[in-house]
Amino acid sequence: MNKFVLFIRDHGAKDVLDFHADEASAHKALAAYVTQKTGRDLPTDADAAAEAIAAYFDPARTFYTIAGIPAGTR
Repeated sequence: MNKFVLFIRDHGAKDVLDFHADEASAHKALAAYVTQKTGRDLPTDADAAAEAIAAYFDPARTFYTIAGIPAGTR
């Protein structure tokens, strides 16, 4: 079974590195991070929420990635 890693580099904040059992959990953690940082709830519509998350990250200074890690990898 794969695990998923969420990595966030946000200008002026400590890097975030979290491991999750599934991709949905990693996305949920990302949404919670953006909600906490902005102080605003994300839209309930999935596409609008994805747009709000993308708008939070400035590609010149911040980014995130969610990647699968094959089972057995340390």
